[in-house]
Amino acid sequence: MLLPAGSGAETAQDLQARADALRAENEAHATGSRSALASLTTIESRLAQANAELASFRARSQHIRAKRQAVGQELRITRGALRAAQRALAARLQTLYEEEPADVLALIIGAGSLDDALSAVETLDLAAEQDEDLLESARRASSRLARLRSNLRSKQRELDQLTAARAAAAASLADARAERLRTIASLRAASRTNSGEIAALGEQARTLTAVRTSPPTPVVTPGAPSLPAGPASAGVRSLTVLATGYALPGRTASGRMVGWGVVAVDPSVIPLGSRLAVPGYGVSVAADTGGAIKGARIDLWFPSVRQALVWGTRTVTVAVYPS
Repeated sequence: MLLPAGSGAETAQDLQARADALRAENEAHATGSRSALASLTTIESRLAQANAELASFRARSQHIRAKRQAVGQELRITRGALRAAQRALAARLQTLYEEEPADVLALIIGAGSLDDALSAVETLDLAAEQDEDLLESARRASSRLARLRSNLRSKQRELDQLTAARAAAAASLADARAERLRTIASLRAASRTNSGEIAALGEQARTLTAVRTSPPTPVVTPGAPSLPAGPASAGVRSLTVLATGYALPGRTASGRMVGWGVVAVDPSVIPLGSRLAVPGYGVSVAADTGGAIKGARIDLWFPSVRQALVWGTRTVTVAVYPS
C-alpha cells in the first residue's frame, strides 16, 4: 500500500494559524533588525571616533619620533663641542706650563713695564674665564638636551601604548560592526522567506476553503472508471467514511497502476472491485489496500501533492456499487 500524502493534512484554520505565527516571527525579526540597526549606528560613531583618535596618536607619535631624532643629533653635536673645548683647554694649560714664564709672578718680573705686566695678567684671566664659560655652557646644553631626550622617550612610550589601545578598540568595533551587519542581513532574509511562505499559505487556505465549501456532488473526472449499466438503486448502499488524499506513484495491491479514481479500502468494509461515487472527487474503484486503512476509511489518489493537500482528510458519504 502506498502511504497517503494527505493524511493529517491541515485545515484552513491550521494554515491561517501558521501564517499568523510567521507574521509574529516577522514582527520579532523587524524589532531585532531595528535594534541591531540602532546599535550599528552607535558602533559606527564610536568606530569613527576611535579611528580619528588613532590617526591623531600616530601623527603625534611620528612628530615626537622626528623631534627625538633632531634632539639626539643636537646632543651629539653639543657633546662633541664640549669634548673639543675640553681638549683645547687642556692644550692651552699644557702650553702655559711648558712655556716660560710659567706663572703670573714670572710674567710680572719679565715684563718691560707695569702696564705690560698688568696686561699679561688680564689676558691670562680673560682666557681662563672664557674657557670656563665655554665649558659650563656646553655642560648645561648637554644636560638640557639629555633631559629633553629622556622626556621625549617617555612621551613616545606613552603614545605607543595609547596607539596600541586605540588600534585594539578600533578592531573590536569593526568586528562588532560586521556582526551587526550580518545579523541585519540574516533577519531580513528570514523575513523575506517568511513573507513568501505567508503568501503561499494564504493561497492554499483560499483554495482549500473554496474546495470544501463546494457542493458535495459527484464529479465525473476524466480517467475515472464508469459505473455499471442498470438501475442506480440495484445493490447500491451508502457509507460514511473518512477520506484522505495521497499523491505517490506506484502500483496498487491489486497490481494495477495508480491513477485518478483509484481508492484504497478495507476489504472487510468495501470489497475490492467495488465502484464508489465520492462527493467532490468523482467515480472511483476500490483497487488498493493498506495497513493504515481500517474500518470506514479510504484513500483517494491525486496526480499532485498540492491537490492531495487541498483535499486533506474529510468525512464524506459515498455510494458503493457492487463489483
